[in-house]
Amino acid sequence: MSFPKRNQIFQDRVDKIRDTVARPSLDTYYQVIFSFGGPWLETLGSLGQGSARTQGKGFQEKMSLLCTQAEIPGTSYVPSSAIGHRQGIQEEFPNLRNFPPLNLSFYCDADHVILEVLETWMTYINPIQTGSRQANAYSRFNYPEEYKETIHITKFERDTFIRESRNASYQSDITMYEFVNAWPSDLTSMRVAYGDSNVLKCTIQFAYDRFFTTFNNTDIQKQVVNTSEGVVNSNDAAVEGGYTISNSAVSAKRKIEAQIHKDTAQYGNTVPSGSFSITSNQSATTRKKNKRGSGAR
Repeated sequence: MSFPKRNQIFQDRVDKIRDTVARPSLDTYYQVIFSFGGPWLETLGSLGQGSARTQGKGFQEKMSLLCTQAEIPGTSYVPSSAIGHRQGIQEEFPNLRNFPPLNLSFYCDADHVILEVLETWMTYINPIQTGSRQANAYSRFNYPEEYKETIHITKFERDTFIRESRNASYQSDITMYEFVNAWPSDLTSMRVAYGDSNVLKCTIQFAYDRFFTTFNNTDIQKQVVNTSEGVVNSNDAAVEGGYTISNSAVSAKRKIEAQIHKDTAQYGNTVPSGSFSITSNQSATTRKKNKRGSGAR
């Protein structure tokens, strides 16, 4: 690789790069999703769907809506130095990868649901085993598999959903971050005082094992399909031949094609090979009746 040439430096009009520089990402379009599922949720049964304190949405959706500040995570490496591999050269190589803590801020609701969820979660990690007021009270940690959860941060843009409302030529994709084995490590204090009223905000720090990212994420479309047994399933949609059809529809298409090939081998090449028609089974049934009728004469 040589130094950049003079003709590699942009020297044209600004309107040539307008579409590139005029589409920055805005930090106000995001959503935090709390994918909780541990046994500690049993103590929050009164905050589920339909609860008056959560306005019928459930505490996880309420936390998602009241999360006023989040962080797109960074990462760093712990380098290791190598001296003496080459004469007079000192080299560095990556060793361990560090993941900084995740900080989230919430607007505290008047029902104090956010505070109850966070306090219950942290109390479950290291609960008091005896009476809380006893002088000889002691605590005992629960197993990490019971309190570590998954948190998702979804970053989208203003034009991510515009194609659903009008015929737009372009649509930004969704970027998702998944934090594995997250648990609350530091719940900061909240100052309350007389004077001008402000919205009470709660900030909490999460530790986690790692995170991974999905860029240009495409949602899987769901379709409701009735099986032959009368069971309603939601199957992932597949794309075949430029059309979006469900997996069960693909399976049914293959079964009909197999029946067509079977009828062709039995009654002759009356049906073109590889053709697909809803009336193919009806035609096979008609041929069977005609064959039995000719034998009776």
